[in-house]
Amino acid sequence: MKNLIVLFLSTFLIACDLDLGSSFDPTTRTLYVDYYQEACNESGTDLCFRIRTSEEDAFALTNLPMSGFGSLEWGKRYTVQVEAERTDSGKDSAYTLESIEATEIMDPASNNFLLTFNMSSGILLDNSSDNTGSSWIIAGSKVFTCSGTDCTSLTKAFTDSEKVQLNFSAENDQLTLLGIKCQSSENNFSAECEGVNDFSWDIAHFQSDCGLATPSWCLIYKENTDASTEWNLLDLDITDFTAQWGQQYDIDVQTTKKAGDIISATFIEQNSIDEKTNESFKLVMQTAGGALEKSSNDVIKYLSLEFDCARNNQCADINNAIDDATETEERIIVLQAIVETSAEIPTIIIEDLICNEAASAFKVECADKNDDVYWTKK
Repeated sequence: MKNLIVLFLSTFLIACDLDLGSSFDPTTRTLYVDYYQEACNESGTDLCFRIRTSEEDAFALTNLPMSGFGSLEWGKRYTVQVEAERTDSGKDSAYTLESIEATEIMDPASNNFLLTFNMSSGILLDNSSDNTGSSWIIAGSKVFTCSGTDCTSLTKAFTDSEKVQLNFSAENDQLTLLGIKCQSSENNFSAECEGVNDFSWDIAHFQSDCGLATPSWCLIYKENTDASTEWNLLDLDITDFTAQWGQQYDIDVQTTKKAGDIISATFIEQNSIDEKTNESFKLVMQTAGGALEKSSNDVIKYLSLEFDCARNNQCADINNAIDDATETEERIIVLQAIVETSAEIPTIIIEDLICNEAASAFKVECADKNDDVYWTKK
């Protein structure tokens, strides 16, 4: 037993003499660095890197000091070796670049990104020599130019101390402004640009094609707090809500917005339903992908929903529109219709073919000329 105690004490003393140290001493690790930076916080004027410690993780903004990273270019992802300083609890507290192990050039055409700036912080400033707002500088280091209404909007955002979300691409350490996604006062930013909020919506008594690459049905909605609010297409489902043709709804919803776009909506409660049978409306259909089928037994089908085209002698005109489509360009049509009965399977009567255009001309020749035609394609 005495021999075991002596052996243990000897081993302990040898370890002390070798100064093996704490497990939280600086260590070398692999770090992955993203191809752009973001504002470190809303009130500051600095940019911070986006990093991850594993290729399986998502990139995340870091506020840790990053020494030696100044040569890393926007538009490239890096795999690097760093020395990581650590706190007494073992968490990383700072990184020093030791070497660049690999570089990946990101295609700017398919890797655009969004940056959010609080203009009151001074992180984004007019960099034009003539104060025209045609050139801007981020954090005193990254310059980009704008044109037209984007310049006007940026100047307004600066003057009014708004928050802005800008869409960029990056190549060879140079930024290209692709557009302003959203801008708002700081108080309204969550509701208008990015956040979770509750709204009251009117849902129209009919639907229309969403105007996306693949034909699909969209609800038509508007906020009902203001009578002048315009109707819009909603290219996603409202969770826990189903609308019937011929009925207009007043509902409360919770929405999640990102960059000014609604990315989810969830039904909260229904306030009222108005019967809208026999009230005329206009809807859009595309010939793409065979979504619009020729008449059979006096009805046409669009995305499996049937429409009576015979009562007002519209079947032939719609069939001709389908025939007008070519291998290189689809047709898009606008139909005027009514819902005769409101039910789970409604009776929808086509009254007239309002517009029949090639896809490339549809927005200008049809959508822009009819205020009650809702379309999203540019």
